[in-house]
Parts: sequence; C-alpha cells; structure tokens
Amino acid sequence: MLDALLPFHPRLVHFPIALTVIGAVFTGLGLLRRRERWISYGQLSALLGWLGVIAAIVTGLIDQSRAPQDAAVTAVINQHITAGVALLISLGLAIYWPLRNKRLFNEGSARWGYIALLILIVTLVAIEGWLGGKLVYTFGVGVK
Repeated sequence: MLDALLPFHPRLVHFPIALTVIGAVFTGLGLLRRRERWISYGQLSALLGWLGVIAAIVTGLIDQSRAPQDAAVTAVINQHITAGVALLISLGLAIYWPLRNKRLFNEGSARWGYIALLILIVTLVAIEGWLGGKLVYTFGVGVK
C-alpha cells in the first residue's frame, strides 16, 4: 500500500509553491501600496509556505533514494537540493526580518531590501519548479 503513495515529494510541493508565491506577492504589493492587511496576509501565507517547504525538503530527500543512479540525474538533483535550501533560508529570513525590525516596512532602504528578498524568493521558486520539471520530464524521475 505504501508503494501506491510513492513518491511523496511531488504530492507535497504544490501547496508550498502557491503559498510562497502568494505570500511574496501579497507582502510586496502591501509594501508598495502601503496596505497593512495585505502584508499580514502575505506574511501568514509565507509562514505556511515555509512550513510546506520543510515538508517538501524532507520528502524530497526520502524520495531521492529512488532516483536513477545516473550522473546527469544526480547533478540536477543536487542543484534542486541547493535551490531548495536557499529557498528555505531566504523564506525564513523574510519571515524573521519583520519580527526583528518592527520599522522595516516603513524604512526606505530596508524596505527596498526586503522587496528584493521577496523577488529572490519568487525567483528561487521558479528555479525549483524548473529543476523539478526537468527531473520529471527529461529524466522520468518518480515516473518511470
């Protein structure tokens, strides 16, 4: 029965992707348009996305053992892991930074630095999706 559920990783990545992107977009728009409620919604979505990223990383590392032992596949998996860890750290920083600096959203240079961090997060999500798609559609990982 457990084999019917494998691989776990592809089943868990879609919610963290959506929550992370929605969190970054809502927070960024809230900062630009000065909407505190949008920032609050964005921060909550980012937190839920961060928790989902942790689950995606854990299941990805578990499912990695089932991937073909091929040098090209291993190279893409390693890039995927690296981008995933970078996403986890960046998203964690985006959640922590406003807690540490209560004036972050009102300070000019810090505010723009935070918006740059949000753009980095969305970029990392896109890279992760592209690398995951490459693993599935080019190499058949988790499918064949």
